Amino acid sequence: MMYEKLILFVILLAISVIFMFSSMTTEVLAAPNDTVTVDVNVSEVSQITLIPTSLSWNMIDAGTAGGYKNITLKNTGSANVSQIFAYVDTLTDEPSNPYESGDPSNYAAGGVLTIRNETDSNYYFIGRIEWNWTQDIPDHVWGVADPVSWGYFRNTTNDYVWVVGNGTTGCNDTDAEFRIEDDIDIGTQATRSPDSGSITRNYGDTDWSYWSVDRTPFNGRSCVAIYKDCTKIYIYSFDKRTSPYNFSACNDAMYLRDEDLAPGDTMTLRVDPWVPYGTPAGNLNTATLTVEAT
Repeated sequence: MMYEKLILFVILLAISVIFMFSSMTTEVLAAPNDTVTVDVNVSEVSQITLIPTSLSWNMIDAGTAGGYKNITLKNTGSANVSQIFAYVDTLTDEPSNPYESGDPSNYAAGGVLTIRNETDSNYYFIGRIEWNWTQDIPDHVWGVADPVSWGYFRNTTNDYVWVVGNGTTGCNDTDAEFRIEDDIDIGTQATRSPDSGSITRNYGDTDWSYWSVDRTPFNGRSCVAIYKDCTKIYIYSFDKRTSPYNFSACNDAMYLRDEDLAPGDTMTLRVDPWVPYGTPAGNLNTATLTVEAT
């Protein structure tokens, strides 16, 4: 009996020792831990980035498109951006009438550049100048009270005849007139009889008058700004600048994207040069495309 009690005692003692060492081992191996509260505040910065930073096309045949290239617009800031619009510097790159000069550097590269966004299938000129054609256009029927300038809107292979009528003090006056032909010019009176349908003068300032033109030559919708001396018209669609011009006064001036673009998000702009017939061979005057957002 004593022997059995001794054995039981030894067994209990062994179990106690194992438990004690097990507890000690657990306490030694347990990793200490604690927590730290992390709070990060990002300052609000509005910023967009265009990729790539330069584009070029070579050896484009007159009367053709150069082939589109994509520009990725990325919101690299920390705030939503919206009301995205674009313009080129044609008005400074092409300060005088280049017709008949034969010099390609007198023509602005931006004047042949078209653009579209991700949702629209139509391309629109970003900022094209058409100058007064100093010669007579035979077989015309102008239909304006005081025609002072006329010419051709050139859309790669097609020409459309337009005419400007002078106002009381100039082509930026309220009684100035603008007309354009919907039919492609083939030299007949029927294709040289521009009309004023779906053309509305929206505003005028000291230098320009701004017109909405919802007509076939402009893919159904565009803006035309007419200079005060009537020598040129400026065709655009996505120029919403309010200074130093009032291009946003045209009711047909559009945004490439009106809704928010979140930080880190991107959108694609597709650009394509449309080189009309009659453009001299060589390098056109290098242009700058600017994209702005609010």
